[in-house]
Amino acid sequence: MSKDEVAEQVYNFIRAYFKAHGFAPSLRDISEGCYMSPSNVVRYLDKLEARGWISREMRKPRSIALIEHEEV
Repeated sequence: MSKDEVAEQVYNFIRAYFKAHGFAPSLRDISEGCYMSPSNVVRYLDKLEARGWISREMRKPRSIALIEHEEV
């Protein structure tokens, strides 16, 4: 699986979690849901934020906000 595919998998997990629970997942939720270490989750969250797919408030739990984008 390419890094872009993994980043999209993380994004899709966050989107599904929002839909199911009504609030953002924690770092641990994403780690367990995507079967990766917390440090890798942070790396992919940084990539998603750089791409403009999510926004976050640093040092604030569950602060991920989705920024809708068009599928290509």
